[in-house]
Amino acid sequence: MNKKPCNHEILGANESGRVQICRDCDVVHLHLQNMSLRFDSTQFAQLALLIAQASKKMVEEPKGVGRRQAKFTVVH
Repeated sequence: MNKKPCNHEILGANESGRVQICRDCDVVHLHLQNMSLRFDSTQFAQLALLIAQASKKMVEEPKGVGRRQAKFTVVH
């Protein structure tokens, strides 16, 4: 067991949260509002790639594609 205290380095932060890493432990801390998640660096890198791919696809697709549109019928 490592008795040395963690030394957290901030990797990024904005109004949504922040990401910190302890390079000694190889643990990434993702803080989002009142929730904190811990990942090893490989897991975090895979999650970051997944989110980037989803975000890119969301921006590239026109609005409404892939979503069910409500259909209305006008009755006289």
